[in-house]
Amino acid sequence: MILDTQIHLWEAERPDRPWRPDRKPSLPEPFGPDQFLPMMDAAGVDRAIIVPPGIMGSDNRYALEVAGQYPDRFAVMGLIETKAPDIQEQVAAWRRQPGMLGIRTHLHAAERATWPNERVLDPFWAACERHQVPVAVFLAGSVEVAEPILERFPRLKLVIDHMGLPQIDVSSEHPNLPALLALERYPNVAVKLSTAASRSRQGYPFPEVHELLRTVIETFGPRRCFFGTDHTQQLARKKATYQQEVDLFRSALPFLSDEDRSWVLGRAAADYLGWPPGIPSTALAVAP
Repeated sequence: MILDTQIHLWEAERPDRPWRPDRKPSLPEPFGPDQFLPMMDAAGVDRAIIVPPGIMGSDNRYALEVAGQYPDRFAVMGLIETKAPDIQEQVAAWRRQPGMLGIRTHLHAAERATWPNERVLDPFWAACERHQVPVAVFLAGSVEVAEPILERFPRLKLVIDHMGLPQIDVSSEHPNLPALLALERYPNVAVKLSTAASRSRQGYPFPEVHELLRTVIETFGPRRCFFGTDHTQQLARKKATYQQEVDLFRSALPFLSDEDRSWVLGRAAADYLGWPPGIPSTALAVAP
């Protein structure tokens, strides 16, 4: 089973579902299942997790509708207003939404600049830890902010998006790799190996990223490392096809055994996020 743990899908802006005025999509046209499912089928990808793009604010309706239409193919890591007054109640009910596996949020510098203090999200982290709701975090190079959170909430299920790398067009290097590797001591921390192909200047098989991937996978182990593409970012840059992004992990990393490859490509994420093979995502909704 191959599970792509990150894809942005979005619909056209609607009066009843306006986009955030300060954000733009990575592509000029909407990108939905009609565009993405043929790519998945051609590349042999069984499932994908929709991460609604930032233009959606905290509106997950479209992503959940897609998961409802294709529950064997899609699930959702949804957006949330982390500082909402009722955040503890929202998190407690989060996985009652059919198709919802967890939460995706942002901890990059621009987001943190809006915080009154570093403890402002503690009610959110506490609720996620208590209810064991997985949280995928976009750090954009600020990996060092994760450890203080984990020191306070060591049972938090935290997925580090894009290996904690800076934004794609800022750097292809990992200036803070030791800070990422130090998170290995927290057993609930996993790493999303997404955007790897987008960092390469040489094209397939993207040799510049092999050593980074080897280091991360060997440190965290293949059961805590998740394949993902974030393919609309790649479409905007035209550096690789979806097939090539998949084949980077399926066949181009010589240090992976067949067993390790099967974990990285899908088994690990399915186990961690609670989406077993053969079960529709909409059947996972947790009863009150």
